[in-house]
Amino acid sequence: MKIIPKVASFASLALLLAACGGSSTETPALKSAPQAMRSAAAEPTSADTLVVQSLYMGFFGRPADPAGLIFWSAALRDRNIPTTLPELSAAYSNNADVRVIVEAFAGSEESRSLYVDNNASYINAIYLNAFNRNAEAAGREFWSKALDSGQVTRAQAVLAILGGGQNDDALVTPKKIQAATVLTSLLASNQLAPYYSGDRANEAARALLGTITATTDIAVFRTEIDAFIASLAANPLFPTISRYVGYHYLQDISNAPVYAANFSQVTGGVVGPANNGKLTYGVTPQTVAWSRDPATRVLTFGAPVVASVNLPATAVPPAVSMLCTVVPGVNGDVSKSTDVLVARSATQLLDAAELAGQTLAVYREDCAVGGSHLRSFVFDAAGNGTFASDTSVLSLEAKLVTKTLNGQWLRDLSTGKYLVFSAYRYKRDDGTTGYAIVQHLGNHLTGVSDGVLAVWSQE
Repeated sequence: MKIIPKVASFASLALLLAACGGSSTETPALKSAPQAMRSAAAEPTSADTLVVQSLYMGFFGRPADPAGLIFWSAALRDRNIPTTLPELSAAYSNNADVRVIVEAFAGSEESRSLYVDNNASYINAIYLNAFNRNAEAAGREFWSKALDSGQVTRAQAVLAILGGGQNDDALVTPKKIQAATVLTSLLASNQLAPYYSGDRANEAARALLGTITATTDIAVFRTEIDAFIASLAANPLFPTISRYVGYHYLQDISNAPVYAANFSQVTGGVVGPANNGKLTYGVTPQTVAWSRDPATRVLTFGAPVVASVNLPATAVPPAVSMLCTVVPGVNGDVSKSTDVLVARSATQLLDAAELAGQTLAVYREDCAVGGSHLRSFVFDAAGNGTFASDTSVLSLEAKLVTKTLNGQWLRDLSTGKYLVFSAYRYKRDDGTTGYAIVQHLGNHLTGVSDGVLAVWSQE
């Protein structure tokens, strides 16, 4: 399938991106629009509502907010955009207005906060949005390969997946869209739109619609929707969501994360941070419970996690988490640092100069200090890196450090395996700056079957 370049002006694209329902009920673009223009917008028709709710569901997994529904319905009508998914998908290749609108959802701030650049992970997330299930291996491989090769864009994949459900999937998607339509309508009619605002409310709505199955009776499910609407008016304690990117020990040799993750917790108000919550993480997402000892402030996680390390050690949620599970090894079951999570609030560093003057002296594998003959990773004022061992020093010129931080692999001299680094800067509890480097070692560039995730840190 040939990709047609976008031809809309940058100004119109920026307007649409800003207005794409992101993390607030009324977006900056809507707020800045002339009042006369906003008040003159006609109420959405049923056809408008169907396609807008479909786009929100496919790209974000949640209902449209009332202001977003009005805005996008008007945008569709103004440009005479098709109002069925098959027509919208068919028009994508030859209608610039369709591409601008659909790509605005794909490129929105909310979309960037929910997904990472890894296409397999993205496809799995869209299956969850549309069908409330993980993608089967064949579907994930088909669509991720099409994205990797440039045959389709992410927006095209979303439209096709959303409209291509079969068997139970063909029942789940319409029910989710129907429930979303009811919820948005109730928000508007009960004048509760201002309460459906921000990441916490969005996530709660995703969770609500995520319970719908092929056998759900939407008339009965209306009770759940009513309860959700009532809770909004009561200022609910929706969990606070902290978003992360995740690295897996068997991912391809790249410094790019391969999935999105999140910590959730019910905030403790004046008594401080919560001491329990949930963590959703993994290439195939799974949810585990976490808890924090009030005395030691140490975090622990439920199965299958058997050990963990969190940086800073007492932060909730932490900036960096190493999660270890039991993985069958050649000599029996062993614990491996199978995943490392980094908060999206941390800054990924892509230039050696950003590490200048830093020393990272703590190395961890399998959630324990040690595991390497190297003792420290030191950067001088010019960003040149030095590994010090008991017997020698290995130096990396700043230019090579920068290339490595941007994804170029190295050869590990002691094992002959491939090696990449991903560096991050983050804020500690006390306001100081910390640095951490995620190190990935693998026996192949792709199809890694023997990999190690490690973390260099300052403590």
